[in-house]
Amino acid sequence: MSNVIRMPDYSPEEFRQKCVFRNRPVQIINEDGKPGLYPSIVLYEEETDIPICYTGLERYLCHLAKGQVLDEKTLSSRAYAVCHFLNYLLWKTDIRSVHDCTVETLRGFFKTARKKPDGTDYHADTWLRYRDYLTDFLILYWESNHQLLPFRYSATELRTITILKDEQKHRKVVLAYPSTFHLKAPRTTHKKNRILVDGYLELLLYEAKKHDPDVVLGIALGAYAGLREGEVVNVSFGAIHTLRKGFGLISGIEIDLTEEAPFFAEWNGRTDPGSIKKYRRQQVYHDFTETVASLLEAHTASMAARGYDTGSQAPVFVNKRGLPMTVQIYSDRVKELFYRWFMPALQITCEKQGTYAEHAAFIDAYKEEYPGAHMFRHWFTMYLLTKARLTSGEIMRWRGDSNQDSMNEYIHANADMIRLYRETSYSFQAHILEVSGKEGL
Repeated sequence: MSNVIRMPDYSPEEFRQKCVFRNRPVQIINEDGKPGLYPSIVLYEEETDIPICYTGLERYLCHLAKGQVLDEKTLSSRAYAVCHFLNYLLWKTDIRSVHDCTVETLRGFFKTARKKPDGTDYHADTWLRYRDYLTDFLILYWESNHQLLPFRYSATELRTITILKDEQKHRKVVLAYPSTFHLKAPRTTHKKNRILVDGYLELLLYEAKKHDPDVVLGIALGAYAGLREGEVVNVSFGAIHTLRKGFGLISGIEIDLTEEAPFFAEWNGRTDPGSIKKYRRQQVYHDFTETVASLLEAHTASMAARGYDTGSQAPVFVNKRGLPMTVQIYSDRVKELFYRWFMPALQITCEKQGTYAEHAAFIDAYKEEYPGAHMFRHWFTMYLLTKARLTSGEIMRWRGDSNQDSMNEYIHANADMIRLYRETSYSFQAHILEVSGKEGL
């Protein structure tokens, strides 16, 4: 596929401005027999909306070896990013083929891609994610075609691979560093509030045990193992493995996230069941092994007592009708717990302790903006940074990330909060459960 941008023989430069690349999803039958949408990158004549060329470039959207899920939403986002880049080539350059791009071409695109059509900056996370999507695409395109086409860029210019050897565990760790293109991510005008202060988690769990015990284990898996909310609801009982050493003592807990949940295989519900963002085996951080083991035992006993299936293929989390809990239901229940029970308890506890002034900024921020169920994964990261004192590379592996650069950006963006976690010692945190218990919160 040497000419990706194919133009008719007459007035090609003028005609280029009248064309546009778009993702045209095509319905297919997946390997499991279910229908699904697969992207198709198509060149259209914009005015007539007539397709000119089916490029076939969608085959280069994802590296299968990276373990990322090829779900419809992920592929659609990747296709959108690639179309954005192809339209830049189409309208702003005279380049006719992807292999004619240079690193300077990419730098020019990423520089213009910092701003939305209305002139405001994209969120830094969005810009970094799209940079990685396009880097994946260009590297895979190069790997597939560099022996046939005269490329003006190489894979090594776009990403550096470093292999580290862990002599103690006799394994190799591969770290991938995307090229910065000598550009920084846009300055985010609004950083989403995902902060859950150290002591707040204990109070939230305390309230959850009283008012919605079915989500307590889910919160723990997010905060103590870094699972995303979509991954929490995809856990089956058989996917949680208790690791034991001599005399039956628990040495660790591992969650198998190497495949999709069996109970969602034939899912036809109206809400998104959630998905595993990256296939992996995720361990609970060892500081919390006993806590999660205790919560798992209590959760399993509660499910069994109510007649729910606790076999290996059964969902760990179910809704009030006994069906697998979707990510939307789980997120909604956490949000209700947060505002209906946790926030009042937080305010009353601060007032009783005389520490309201110390926490007013956080309370006001929560009233203005809900941090979302992703706050538990954020808490997990902050714990590894500030309490466990792990390096960014170690944290990346514990979080199940693929990108070292994104982890570094994360640390940079949260520098102030990291300093607060490390340096501040709230008397509130030491006595929060004691006060809550005395006041019957």
